[in-house]
Amino acid sequence: MAHTGDGGATGAVGEPLLVAAGAADLALDRLGAALRRTRSLLGRSDLADLARDGRDDLRERGRLALQRYGRTPECHMEVLARRVASRTGQGDA
Repeated sequence: MAHTGDGGATGAVGEPLLVAAGAADLALDRLGAALRRTRSLLGRSDLADLARDGRDDLRERGRLALQRYGRTPECHMEVLARRVASRTGQGDA
């Protein structure tokens, strides 16, 4: 591939191929970093504690996700206000 003076490339290499090559290079770089982190984790003496903390974090994250996307219960103050309003209405009648 021939290079021009302004940093552009000429030749048969098209933009989609360049983008794909860049994405592949980025993916390999991230994979290498992940493998290095995994290797350092396996050498830790507190791996069981780290795994337990990770599981606890995932459980809490799952609970929060279910609260966010699931059916939300009525607000506590709203329930109390309705009870007071119903009692006030009964006493007035």
